[in-house]
Amino acid sequence: MQVAFLETPSMWIIGALVAYAFAYYVYARWVDEHIWEVSERRTTPAHMYLDGVEYFPVSRYVLYGFQFKSIAALGPILGPFIAVAYGWLPALIWIVIGNMFIGWVQDYSTIMLTVRNEGRSMGPLVYNAIGERGRKILLAYLLFYLLIISAVFIYLVSLFWNVFPGSFIATIGIIITGLIVGELLYKYKANIFGVTALAIILTLVSVGIGTVVAWPPKNYFGQWSVQIWSIILAVILFIGAIVPLPKFITPMNFVAVFPAIGGVLLIIFGALISPVTGIKLLQPAFKGWYVENVGPLFPILFVSIACGAISGWHSLVSTSTTGKQLDVETDARPVGAGAMLTEGLLATSALAAYMVVSPDLIAKGKISAFVNGATLLTAPFLGGEMSKAYLLTFFSIFLVIYAITVQTLVTRYWRVFSAELFRRGSWKILGNKYVATAVGLLLPIVFALTGSWIELWIYFGGSNQLLAAMALTLVAFYVAKMRKPTWYAAAPAAFMTLVTLAALLWETYVFGLVTFGLRKPFAKPPLTSYPAAAWALNVVFFFVGIVLFVLGLYMSYALWSAYARARRGEVEAKAVSP
Repeated sequence: MQVAFLETPSMWIIGALVAYAFAYYVYARWVDEHIWEVSERRTTPAHMYLDGVEYFPVSRYVLYGFQFKSIAALGPILGPFIAVAYGWLPALIWIVIGNMFIGWVQDYSTIMLTVRNEGRSMGPLVYNAIGERGRKILLAYLLFYLLIISAVFIYLVSLFWNVFPGSFIATIGIIITGLIVGELLYKYKANIFGVTALAIILTLVSVGIGTVVAWPPKNYFGQWSVQIWSIILAVILFIGAIVPLPKFITPMNFVAVFPAIGGVLLIIFGALISPVTGIKLLQPAFKGWYVENVGPLFPILFVSIACGAISGWHSLVSTSTTGKQLDVETDARPVGAGAMLTEGLLATSALAAYMVVSPDLIAKGKISAFVNGATLLTAPFLGGEMSKAYLLTFFSIFLVIYAITVQTLVTRYWRVFSAELFRRGSWKILGNKYVATAVGLLLPIVFALTGSWIELWIYFGGSNQLLAAMALTLVAFYVAKMRKPTWYAAAPAAFMTLVTLAALLWETYVFGLVTFGLRKPFAKPPLTSYPAAAWALNVVFFFVGIVLFVLGLYMSYALWSAYARARRGEVEAKAVSP
């Protein structure tokens, strides 16, 4: 049954697509040509230091897929779930504006920083700007930041496995598919097109098996179900973090790209044809400036949608891996800006799914809201009622693979940063490959015991976006050294610095109320049976907030000071290119 165009999400999706096209084809091209002046003739680190391990040139199409799947996690999907508490319109505005003027700027520019600085990653880049103390403080900040990410993602994947029967079996099927693909590609040098076809078929079969079997049922392990699933997930992540990349993470990410991007395209198409299928907007456009148990629209809106508009995690991927594999400089725009704007499309599709579900699902914090909304938008053109069971499983797996593939990288980065920070002294045991990985998984599982994922999410969003502000300030510093206009990076860096420090302060204040007995501790079963333990964990989060704020404030001050010196010409004014 057809409905009025304005009563559906169609028009708003079209507007977002137009904005993303402008950002890529007009704004990003201008920055590419006039700020960085990219050239195919300039040698990139991938060729300069070719070693086949860390430095090697990769096709722009393959590197785009790697970049997208390495940056896209649950942030663009569940961030809008929190933000829609204020109404879908503020969420949509932030997703679109953030992508157009901030998100792609960071991803693209940090790739170019690495390319023009002989393949240096974030740590050495910061060292060159503010010295050894700044590098160590950045590493300490990153360890706390990665702990928060891990706590949120491990809890949520475990929750998905518990809530959606069959999702665990389908996940195992996709992991096995990744292992098979890795062997075929790297050991037997099989044809890429044949392997791709096999990967897609096995992925669809895995979802089908999960749909038919639908085991285990919800709360299979009783009140400790989520925690037991967390331990099972930790075992998988431990293996992924210590084995070589081509054995697990690389093929797993390759396989995950197909359902990940395919699901986005299906939802977007469903939203575009919603006037024909009759799927209406059910969420209000605006609900208010303050939401109980979430907080004020400013600054919480801007950190709740983490990754969908701007994400500091992307700067780690861009400088640690992608920038070292860029074939030619002209690939930076399709890889960096292209992957980020695709993630903006992911956030837009997730918001469309929330826009068409009952307001009760959002108000009650039902984690199934996305799966229900995505199924509602896609079922009419994919078989109707007959396809709903399969689509429910598919979109639950959609959530899992976006989280688990990035979490394997998060765990691995924790291990690498721990080794760098604790490589000497009495704490060097924490730099051990196996000990660091185990600690990086055990602490998040303990943190996740409270079940207060929204509160932890705001910490994650604040620390994540603050890292993005640091990365943008670092970009402005190096661009100032090049004697080029810095406004395109400095302006969004200033905005994100203000927003994120305010968000960290707010959430620290919330946990402070619990610490001093002015609010009940955040806890869900089974921790509700242990009030003293729940309070103690909330106190830990209070001090984590203080640490994140203090370290972030120091890094922001140091980087902005370096930028000011560069603007005044007090820093060596040489070209940044090798």
